[in-house]
Amino acid sequence: LKTCPLTLALHLSATPPAMKLTCAAALTASAAVPETMTALVATSATQKSLKTFPTPQLGDLHKKFTNLPESCEVLVQVGCSSINPADGYVSGPFPQVMGSDLAGTVVEVQDSCKRLKVGDKVWADIGAVTSSGKENGAYAPFAVALETQLGPMPANLGVKEACSLPKVALTSYKALVWYGGAPYTASNGTVVVLGGSGGTGTTGIQLAKALGATRIITTTSTANIDYVKSLGATEAIDYHQQNWYDVLKDGEVDVVYDCVGEAGTGDQAMPKLKSGGYYVTLRGVLPKKPRADVHSNGFINSDTNLDNLEVLEAIRTIVEADQLRMPTLKEYPLSQILAAFDESSAGHVVGKLVIDVPAPQETEVV
Repeated sequence: LKTCPLTLALHLSATPPAMKLTCAAALTASAAVPETMTALVATSATQKSLKTFPTPQLGDLHKKFTNLPESCEVLVQVGCSSINPADGYVSGPFPQVMGSDLAGTVVEVQDSCKRLKVGDKVWADIGAVTSSGKENGAYAPFAVALETQLGPMPANLGVKEACSLPKVALTSYKALVWYGGAPYTASNGTVVVLGGSGGTGTTGIQLAKALGATRIITTTSTANIDYVKSLGATEAIDYHQQNWYDVLKDGEVDVVYDCVGEAGTGDQAMPKLKSGGYYVTLRGVLPKKPRADVHSNGFINSDTNLDNLEVLEAIRTIVEADQLRMPTLKEYPLSQILAAFDESSAGHVVGKLVIDVPAPQETEVV
Protein backbone atom coordinates (compact mmCIF):
# COMPACT_ATOMS: atom_id res chain seq x y z
CA LEU A 1 0.00 0.00 0.00
CA LYS A 2 1.29 3.43 -0.97
CA THR A 3 -0.44 6.30 0.85
CA CYS A 4 2.09 8.98 -0.11
CA PRO A 5 5.01 8.79 -2.55
CA LEU A 6 7.08 10.95 -0.21
CA THR A 7 6.47 9.02 3.02
CA LEU A 8 10.12 8.09 3.49
CA ALA A 9 11.16 11.70 3.09
CA LEU A 10 9.31 12.56 6.29
CA HIS A 11 12.06 10.83 8.22
CA LEU A 12 14.81 12.97 6.66
CA SER A 13 15.81 16.14 8.45
CA ALA A 14 16.56 17.86 5.13
CA THR A 15 13.02 17.38 3.82
CA PRO A 16 11.62 20.79 2.78
CA PRO A 17 8.70 21.98 4.97
CA ALA A 18 6.34 22.19 2.00
CA MET A 19 7.04 18.56 1.15
CA LYS A 20 6.33 17.55 4.75
CA LEU A 21 2.97 19.33 4.68
CA THR A 22 1.96 17.70 1.41
CA CYS A 23 2.73 14.23 2.69
CA ALA A 24 1.14 14.82 6.06
CA ALA A 25 -2.09 15.96 4.39
CA ALA A 26 -2.13 12.90 2.16
CA LEU A 27 -1.48 10.56 5.04
CA THR A 28 -4.25 12.18 7.08
CA ALA A 29 -6.68 11.79 4.19
CA SER A 30 -5.82 8.13 3.69
CA ALA A 31 -6.00 7.33 7.40
CA ALA A 32 -9.48 8.88 7.63
CA VAL A 33 -11.14 6.63 5.05
CA PRO A 34 -14.13 5.18 6.92
CA GLU A 35 -14.96 1.48 7.07
CA THR A 36 -18.47 2.02 5.70
CA MET A 37 -20.16 4.54 3.41
CA THR A 38 -23.57 5.44 2.02
CA ALA A 39 -23.91 4.14 -1.53
CA LEU A 40 -26.47 3.23 -4.16
CA VAL A 41 -26.39 -0.56 -4.02
CA ALA A 42 -28.00 -3.05 -6.38
CA THR A 43 -28.97 -6.33 -4.72
CA SER A 44 -30.39 -7.76 -7.96
CA ALA A 45 -30.94 -6.69 -11.54
CA THR A 46 -34.15 -4.90 -10.50
CA GLN A 47 -33.57 -3.87 -6.88
CA LYS A 48 -31.48 -0.85 -5.89
CA SER A 49 -31.46 1.45 -2.86
CA LEU A 50 -29.25 3.76 -0.84
CA LYS A 51 -27.72 1.88 2.06
CA THR A 52 -24.65 1.59 4.25
CA PHE A 53 -22.04 -0.52 2.50
CA PRO A 54 -18.40 -1.48 3.20
CA THR A 55 -15.90 1.00 1.76
CA PRO A 56 -13.91 -0.66 -1.06
CA GLN A 57 -10.28 -1.54 -0.54
CA LEU A 58 -7.27 -1.82 -2.78
CA GLY A 59 -7.13 -5.32 -4.26
CA ASP A 60 -10.90 -5.77 -4.38
CA LEU A 61 -11.09 -5.74 -8.17
CA HIS A 62 -8.56 -8.52 -8.69
CA LYS A 63 -10.31 -10.59 -6.03
CA LYS A 64 -13.73 -10.11 -7.61
CA PHE A 65 -12.95 -10.23 -11.35
CA THR A 66 -10.76 -12.39 -13.57
CA ASN A 67 -8.75 -11.62 -16.72
CA LEU A 68 -8.19 -7.98 -15.83
CA PRO A 69 -5.38 -6.05 -17.56
CA GLU A 70 -2.04 -5.84 -15.81
CA SER A 71 -2.73 -2.80 -13.68
CA CYS A 72 -2.48 -1.69 -10.08
CA GLU A 73 -5.55 -0.50 -8.18
CA VAL A 74 -6.34 3.02 -6.97
CA LEU A 75 -8.77 4.24 -4.30
CA VAL A 76 -10.54 7.44 -5.35
CA GLN A 77 -12.60 9.77 -3.21
CA VAL A 78 -15.51 10.52 -5.52
CA GLY A 79 -16.56 14.15 -5.72
CA CYS A 80 -19.19 13.72 -8.40
CA SER A 81 -20.79 11.10 -10.64
CA SER A 82 -23.47 11.28 -13.33
CA ILE A 83 -26.50 9.48 -14.68
CA ASN A 84 -26.32 7.61 -17.98
CA PRO A 85 -29.19 5.48 -19.33
CA ALA A 86 -26.92 2.43 -19.23
CA ASP A 87 -26.31 2.93 -15.49
CA GLY A 88 -29.83 1.73 -14.76
CA TYR A 89 -29.09 -1.76 -16.08
CA VAL A 90 -27.08 -3.79 -13.62
CA SER A 91 -25.61 -7.27 -13.87
CA GLY A 92 -23.82 -9.22 -11.16
CA PRO A 93 -21.97 -9.90 -9.05
CA PHE A 94 -24.44 -8.75 -6.37
CA PRO A 95 -24.58 -6.86 -4.11
CA GLN A 96 -22.86 -4.14 -6.09
CA VAL A 97 -22.35 -0.40 -5.77
CA MET A 98 -23.74 1.15 -8.94
CA GLY A 99 -22.38 4.03 -11.02
CA SER A 100 -19.75 4.42 -13.72
CA ASP A 101 -18.70 8.06 -14.22
CA LEU A 102 -16.53 9.72 -11.62
CA ALA A 103 -14.36 12.72 -10.96
CA GLY A 104 -12.42 12.85 -7.74
CA THR A 105 -9.15 12.65 -5.86
CA VAL A 106 -6.73 9.75 -5.40
CA VAL A 107 -6.45 8.81 -1.70
CA GLU A 108 -4.58 5.48 -1.87
CA VAL A 109 -2.56 3.57 -4.48
CA GLN A 110 -0.97 0.14 -4.52
CA ASP A 111 2.83 -0.05 -4.35
CA SER A 112 2.99 -1.16 -7.99
CA CYS A 113 1.36 2.06 -9.22
CA LYS A 114 3.90 4.19 -11.08
CA ARG A 115 1.78 6.94 -12.64
CA LEU A 116 -0.86 8.14 -10.19
CA LYS A 117 -0.17 9.41 -6.68
CA VAL A 118 -2.17 10.53 -3.68
CA GLY A 119 -3.77 13.92 -4.30
CA ASP A 120 -4.08 13.57 -8.09
CA LYS A 121 -7.36 14.76 -9.59
CA VAL A 122 -8.78 12.10 -11.91
CA TRP A 123 -11.79 11.32 -14.11
CA ALA A 124 -13.01 8.00 -15.45
CA ASP A 125 -15.78 5.73 -16.59
CA ILE A 126 -15.32 2.64 -14.41
CA GLY A 127 -18.40 0.84 -15.74
CA ALA A 128 -16.65 -2.08 -17.38
CA VAL A 129 -17.73 -5.51 -18.55
CA THR A 130 -15.27 -8.21 -17.49
CA SER A 131 -15.23 -11.93 -18.18
CA SER A 132 -16.68 -12.51 -14.70
CA GLY A 133 -19.21 -9.70 -14.28
CA LYS A 134 -19.67 -5.93 -14.43
CA GLU A 135 -17.45 -3.47 -12.59
CA ASN A 136 -19.11 -0.31 -11.25
CA GLY A 137 -18.89 1.65 -8.00
CA ALA A 138 -19.11 5.42 -8.59
CA TYR A 139 -22.36 6.16 -6.71
CA ALA A 140 -20.52 6.32 -3.39
CA PRO A 141 -17.93 8.48 -1.60
CA PHE A 142 -15.13 6.03 -2.47
CA ALA A 143 -14.45 3.78 -5.45
CA VAL A 144 -11.65 1.43 -6.43
CA ALA A 145 -10.50 1.51 -10.04
CA LEU A 146 -7.69 0.17 -12.15
CA GLU A 147 -4.97 2.73 -12.80
CA THR A 148 -5.49 2.02 -16.50
CA GLN A 149 -9.07 3.33 -16.20
CA LEU A 150 -8.14 6.68 -14.64
CA GLY A 151 -6.95 9.76 -16.47
CA PRO A 152 -5.80 13.17 -15.24
CA MET A 153 -8.81 15.47 -14.98
CA PRO A 154 -8.80 18.28 -17.58
CA ALA A 155 -7.31 21.43 -16.10
CA ASN A 156 -10.12 23.66 -17.39
CA LEU A 157 -13.01 21.67 -15.87
CA GLY A 158 -14.59 21.78 -12.46
CA VAL A 159 -15.51 18.50 -10.82
CA LYS A 160 -19.20 18.67 -11.81
CA GLU A 161 -18.51 19.08 -15.52
CA ALA A 162 -15.65 16.58 -15.38
CA CYS A 163 -17.87 13.84 -13.97
CA SER A 164 -20.49 14.43 -16.66
CA LEU A 165 -18.22 13.62 -19.58
CA PRO A 166 -16.26 10.34 -19.31
CA LYS A 167 -18.83 7.77 -20.45
CA VAL A 168 -20.47 9.89 -23.14
CA ALA A 169 -17.17 11.28 -24.40
CA LEU A 170 -15.48 7.87 -24.47
CA THR A 171 -18.53 6.42 -26.21
CA SER A 172 -18.67 9.08 -28.92
CA TYR A 173 -14.91 9.19 -29.46
CA LYS A 174 -14.66 5.43 -29.85
CA ALA A 175 -17.77 5.30 -32.03
CA LEU A 176 -16.46 7.96 -34.41
CA VAL A 177 -12.77 7.01 -34.44
CA TRP A 178 -12.97 3.23 -34.17
CA TYR A 179 -16.16 2.63 -36.15
CA GLY A 180 -17.10 5.92 -37.82
CA GLY A 181 -14.19 6.75 -40.12
CA ALA A 182 -12.78 9.74 -38.17
CA PRO A 183 -10.76 11.88 -38.53
CA TYR A 184 -12.64 13.60 -41.34
CA THR A 185 -11.82 15.88 -44.26
CA ALA A 186 -13.95 17.99 -46.56
CA SER A 187 -14.42 14.97 -48.81
CA ASN A 188 -15.87 12.69 -46.11
CA GLY A 189 -17.02 15.16 -43.47
CA THR A 190 -20.82 14.95 -43.55
CA VAL A 191 -21.89 13.37 -40.24
CA VAL A 192 -25.42 12.70 -38.98
CA VAL A 193 -25.84 12.50 -35.19
CA LEU A 194 -29.24 11.07 -34.26
CA GLY A 195 -30.36 12.39 -30.86
CA GLY A 196 -28.24 15.51 -30.61
CA SER A 197 -29.34 16.97 -27.26
CA GLY A 198 -28.60 14.03 -24.93
CA GLY A 199 -25.25 13.12 -23.45
CA THR A 200 -23.81 11.11 -26.34
CA GLY A 201 -25.36 13.48 -28.86
CA THR A 202 -23.84 16.50 -27.11
CA THR A 203 -20.40 14.92 -27.22
CA GLY A 204 -20.94 13.38 -30.66
CA ILE A 205 -21.61 16.74 -32.31
CA GLN A 206 -18.62 18.44 -30.70
CA LEU A 207 -16.25 15.55 -31.32
CA ALA A 208 -17.33 15.23 -34.96
CA LYS A 209 -16.47 18.90 -35.40
CA ALA A 210 -13.17 18.57 -33.51
CA LEU A 211 -12.30 15.55 -35.68
CA GLY A 212 -12.78 17.50 -38.88
CA ALA A 213 -16.44 17.14 -39.91
CA THR A 214 -17.58 20.09 -42.01
CA ARG A 215 -21.31 19.37 -42.13
CA ILE A 216 -23.02 18.03 -39.00
CA ILE A 217 -26.72 17.20 -39.16
CA THR A 218 -28.60 16.25 -36.01
CA THR A 219 -32.10 15.46 -34.81
CA THR A 220 -33.69 17.14 -31.82
CA SER A 221 -36.89 18.85 -30.67
CA THR A 222 -37.80 22.43 -31.51
CA ALA A 223 -36.90 23.54 -27.99
CA ASN A 224 -33.32 22.29 -28.37
CA ILE A 225 -32.44 23.50 -31.86
CA ASP A 226 -30.45 26.47 -30.55
CA TYR A 227 -28.67 24.15 -28.09
CA VAL A 228 -27.44 21.68 -30.73
CA LYS A 229 -26.38 24.48 -33.06
CA SER A 230 -24.37 26.03 -30.24
CA LEU A 231 -22.49 22.72 -30.05
CA GLY A 232 -21.54 22.85 -33.72
CA ALA A 233 -24.43 21.29 -35.61
CA THR A 234 -24.83 22.98 -38.99
CA GLU A 235 -28.35 21.62 -39.52
CA ALA A 236 -31.04 20.48 -37.07
CA ILE A 237 -34.05 18.37 -37.97
CA ASP A 238 -37.04 18.61 -35.61
CA TYR A 239 -38.05 14.98 -35.20
CA HIS A 240 -41.54 16.04 -34.12
CA GLN A 241 -42.07 17.61 -37.53
CA GLN A 242 -40.03 15.51 -39.96
CA ASN A 243 -38.34 12.15 -40.30
CA TRP A 244 -34.62 12.63 -40.78
CA TYR A 245 -34.53 9.94 -43.46
CA ASP A 246 -37.19 11.81 -45.44
CA VAL A 247 -35.22 15.06 -45.27
CA LEU A 248 -31.85 13.67 -46.38
CA LYS A 249 -31.16 12.66 -49.94
CA ASP A 250 -29.89 9.20 -50.85
CA GLY A 251 -26.09 8.97 -50.96
CA GLU A 252 -25.73 12.33 -49.22
CA VAL A 253 -23.88 11.56 -45.98
CA ASP A 254 -20.67 9.86 -44.89
CA VAL A 255 -21.57 8.83 -41.33
CA VAL A 256 -24.73 8.10 -39.38
CA TYR A 257 -24.06 7.97 -35.62
CA ASP A 258 -27.19 6.60 -33.93
CA CYS A 259 -27.52 7.62 -30.28
CA VAL A 260 -31.26 6.85 -30.13
CA GLY A 261 -31.66 3.22 -31.21
CA GLU A 262 -35.15 3.20 -32.64
CA ALA A 263 -36.21 0.08 -34.51
CA GLY A 264 -35.39 0.19 -38.19
CA THR A 265 -32.82 2.98 -37.99
CA GLY A 266 -30.07 0.91 -39.59
CA ASP A 267 -32.15 0.12 -42.65
CA GLN A 268 -33.29 3.75 -42.88
CA ALA A 269 -29.63 4.83 -42.85
CA MET A 270 -28.41 2.51 -45.60
CA PRO A 271 -29.66 4.46 -48.64
CA LYS A 272 -28.55 7.81 -47.18
CA LEU A 273 -24.91 6.80 -46.89
CA LYS A 274 -22.30 7.22 -49.58
CA SER A 275 -20.35 4.20 -50.76
CA GLY A 276 -17.65 3.59 -48.15
CA GLY A 277 -19.76 5.30 -45.47
CA TYR A 278 -20.26 4.33 -41.84
CA TYR A 279 -23.26 3.44 -39.71
CA VAL A 280 -22.63 2.99 -35.98
CA THR A 281 -25.34 2.48 -33.38
CA LEU A 282 -25.18 2.50 -29.59
CA ARG A 283 -28.53 0.98 -28.73
CA GLY A 284 -30.21 -0.21 -31.90
CA VAL A 285 -29.90 -3.29 -34.04
CA LEU A 286 -27.82 -3.52 -37.17
CA PRO A 287 -29.60 -3.18 -40.52
CA LYS A 288 -31.50 -6.23 -41.68
CA LYS A 289 -30.43 -5.41 -45.22
CA PRO A 290 -26.84 -4.14 -44.90
CA ARG A 291 -24.91 -2.78 -47.85
CA ALA A 292 -21.65 -4.44 -48.77
CA ASP A 293 -20.07 -1.03 -49.45
CA VAL A 294 -21.07 0.48 -46.07
CA HIS A 295 -19.49 -0.25 -42.66
CA SER A 296 -22.20 -1.16 -40.13
CA ASN A 297 -21.35 -1.67 -36.45
CA GLY A 298 -23.02 -1.78 -33.06
CA PHE A 299 -20.94 -0.56 -30.15
CA ILE A 300 -21.21 -0.72 -26.34
CA ASN A 301 -18.60 1.36 -24.55
CA SER A 302 -18.54 -0.72 -21.35
CA ASP A 303 -17.17 -3.66 -23.32
CA THR A 304 -13.92 -1.72 -23.82
CA ASN A 305 -13.53 0.13 -20.50
CA LEU A 306 -10.72 -1.65 -18.66
CA ASP A 307 -7.86 0.28 -20.27
CA ASN A 308 -8.99 3.76 -21.28
CA LEU A 309 -5.98 5.95 -20.54
CA GLU A 310 -4.93 6.54 -24.15
CA VAL A 311 -8.45 7.53 -25.21
CA LEU A 312 -9.02 9.66 -22.10
CA GLU A 313 -5.82 11.54 -22.86
CA ALA A 314 -6.95 12.16 -26.44
CA ILE A 315 -10.26 13.47 -25.11
CA ARG A 316 -8.51 15.61 -22.48
CA THR A 317 -6.54 17.31 -25.24
CA ILE A 318 -9.79 18.16 -27.02
CA VAL A 319 -11.42 19.38 -23.79
CA GLU A 320 -8.46 21.57 -22.87
CA ALA A 321 -8.63 23.10 -26.35
CA ASP A 322 -12.26 24.08 -25.49
CA GLN A 323 -13.60 21.89 -28.28
CA LEU A 324 -15.60 19.62 -25.96
CA ARG A 325 -17.69 20.69 -22.99
CA MET A 326 -20.96 19.76 -21.28
CA PRO A 327 -22.75 23.12 -21.26
CA THR A 328 -26.00 21.96 -19.65
CA LEU A 329 -25.96 20.20 -16.28
CA LYS A 330 -28.65 19.49 -13.71
CA GLU A 331 -27.44 18.52 -10.25
CA TYR A 332 -28.90 16.07 -7.74
CA PRO A 333 -27.42 15.13 -4.35
CA LEU A 334 -26.61 11.46 -3.82
CA SER A 335 -29.53 11.29 -1.39
CA GLN A 336 -31.91 12.00 -4.31
CA ILE A 337 -30.28 9.78 -6.91
CA LEU A 338 -33.42 7.65 -7.43
CA ALA A 339 -35.27 10.81 -8.49
CA ALA A 340 -32.47 11.48 -10.97
CA PHE A 341 -32.96 8.02 -12.45
CA ASP A 342 -36.68 8.73 -12.77
CA GLU A 343 -35.93 11.89 -14.75
CA SER A 344 -33.40 10.07 -16.92
CA SER A 345 -35.81 7.25 -17.72
CA ALA A 346 -38.30 9.77 -19.15
CA GLY A 347 -35.85 10.23 -22.02
CA HIS A 348 -35.83 14.03 -22.34
CA VAL A 349 -32.63 15.04 -20.56
CA VAL A 350 -30.69 17.84 -22.24
CA GLY A 351 -26.98 17.52 -21.50
CA LYS A 352 -26.36 15.50 -18.34
CA LEU A 353 -27.67 14.87 -14.83
CA VAL A 354 -24.84 14.92 -12.30
CA ILE A 355 -24.74 13.48 -8.79
CA ASP A 356 -23.02 15.44 -6.04
CA VAL A 357 -21.31 12.93 -3.74
CA PRO A 358 -20.65 14.50 -0.33
CA ALA A 359 -17.45 13.65 1.48
CA PRO A 360 -17.91 11.74 4.75
CA GLN A 361 -17.58 14.17 7.65
CA GLU A 362 -14.64 12.31 9.07
CA THR A 363 -12.71 12.37 5.78
CA GLU A 364 -10.70 15.36 4.65
CA VAL A 365 -8.86 15.17 1.36
CA VAL A 366 -6.46 17.94 0.40
